Amino acid sequence: MSIVPRSPAALGRWEIDELLERYVWWSEERYAVRQAYQRWADSDRGERGLAYAGYLGALDREEHAARTYADHIDRIARIAA
Repeated sequence: MSIVPRSPAALGRWEIDELLERYVWWSEERYAVRQAYQRWADSDRGERGLAYAGYLGALDREEHAARTYADHIDRIARIAA
């Protein structure tokens, strides 16, 4: 097992990688919300309830991803301060 020292530069690279991963996750969830909304808008009368539930689920997932991304930005801001 290799142990890598936690230098400020290494921590910075790790934090930036994590930030980018969280941004991509949030971006994917935003896209999923748009798709779910479109499915709901295009759904037939008998499918609207299920399509709406799918839309609400997509909104919840996007909100979770957005909060995780924002929390990571706050963490980086505290480290940089």
